[in-house]
Amino acid sequence: MNEIKVKVFNNLTRSKEEFKSVVPGEVRFYSCGPTTYDFLHVGNARALVVGDLIHRTFKALGYKVIFTRNFTDVDDKIIDKAKQNGVDALVHSAKFVDECIEDTKSLNMLPPTHTPKVSDTMKEIIEFVEELIAKGYAYEKEGEVLYHVPKFESYGKLSKKDLKSLEHGIRVEVDGHKLHPSDFVLWKPAKEGEPAWDSPWGKGRPGWHIECSAMARKFMGKTIDIHHGGVDLQFPHHENEIAQSEAANGQEFSRYWCHNEFLNFGKEKMSKSLGNVITIRQFVQNYGGAILRQVLASVHYRSTMDWSQEVIERGMNDLERIHTFIKSYQELKKTPSNEAANSEHLAEVLKVIPQMKEELANDFNTPGALSHFFGIIRFLNREYLGEGREKKALSLELIKAIDELLSFVSLATGLVYDDPAPILEKINSARKNFSTAEGKGGKLSDDEITKLISERTEARKTKNWGRADEIRKIFAEAGIELKDNPDGTVTWKWK
Repeated sequence: MNEIKVKVFNNLTRSKEEFKSVVPGEVRFYSCGPTTYDFLHVGNARALVVGDLIHRTFKALGYKVIFTRNFTDVDDKIIDKAKQNGVDALVHSAKFVDECIEDTKSLNMLPPTHTPKVSDTMKEIIEFVEELIAKGYAYEKEGEVLYHVPKFESYGKLSKKDLKSLEHGIRVEVDGHKLHPSDFVLWKPAKEGEPAWDSPWGKGRPGWHIECSAMARKFMGKTIDIHHGGVDLQFPHHENEIAQSEAANGQEFSRYWCHNEFLNFGKEKMSKSLGNVITIRQFVQNYGGAILRQVLASVHYRSTMDWSQEVIERGMNDLERIHTFIKSYQELKKTPSNEAANSEHLAEVLKVIPQMKEELANDFNTPGALSHFFGIIRFLNREYLGEGREKKALSLELIKAIDELLSFVSLATGLVYDDPAPILEKINSARKNFSTAEGKGGKLSDDEITKLISERTEARKTKNWGRADEIRKIFAEAGIELKDNPDGTVTWKWK
């Protein structure tokens, strides 16, 4: 087990390192979860999917994974939104915890081992703050507790910022409670109308950074293996987590730090079809969660990703390739051959899982792993499943190897669905939405499409090529692509 050496780009050292976990064969993995004040947008989806892909990679490589992803359900943004809506802040955040869970399900994400909420971890947070005060790393003034940054000598080791550069331009008088301008809040006193909990310093609520330190220790111990989040969290959030955790625990907090890059909007002008699709929920309703997952998995997590219509269309095409293959394969495997497998073909299939594992073990290179999968799809389509050719029967050995491959890809990427029909239908529907938004697809109903195909078929039979060409032009203008199959049938899809 775990014979493949995993390499991880560790932002703590800015280098790719061999992964060595605290407990051999086990991974303790923490990923910063969402603040539940509103519906999540597709930028949030990238961090969620990257966390899920790291989780899946370790499982696919044979590790036991203890994965914790939190919900920040106590926060200024939540309080402000709740006030706008005239509801209790905890009621408001609870609603969006549920909405977030629905979004993660729509993206085919594996459930984490633990999904703690700040509101349920208050005891551990308060105890953590007490420890920091007792050890001289924190102080209290008028019900507010702050972390004294200069006390932690290695502050800045993750972000590579030194304390003097952080002091530059910061005015101490902004907050008279602070001993140093870089000190940050661990506990803030209660304000009227806000959620508050009893503490040794009076009623109040925690600062943002302390929650992750407390939750990681509660569910995975004092030292974890990997901590993940968006690159925007590296400073100050993750830097402050390190300062808190290592000061309280007296040992390393996380061995490896992974940060996914941004999903950029607006580099190029968005088309009308995508310009107003921002939240995960909107995208899933219009185009499907499987497409969004395919898009987000197509770029390495440390590369910046630009959000564009071209990217979405490529995701549709890739997802379609996978599930068109699966549909053809599922039909062909119903009538297997009893003959021995072609040894060269079997070898081609059997080498794909080791190839994919090598890519996944190389800093979670999901796009690299998928390139091998697409390669074997091309090979099997050419040799066995391709349209326009006489289909060959698959041997039982080959079927077993392909089944194992599909099972592995499903676990490692979450991009393979057992029933391809709904996925292919959703892709076609998504293409229609694209065309409709561009003023094309709304011109033809499904009934009109069926009638026009029948009319075109009849025109071709009677060699009325002029009318047949007119109908094809009507389809092209409507954003529909026709395909004349070798058996005489006609299939269509939205472009």
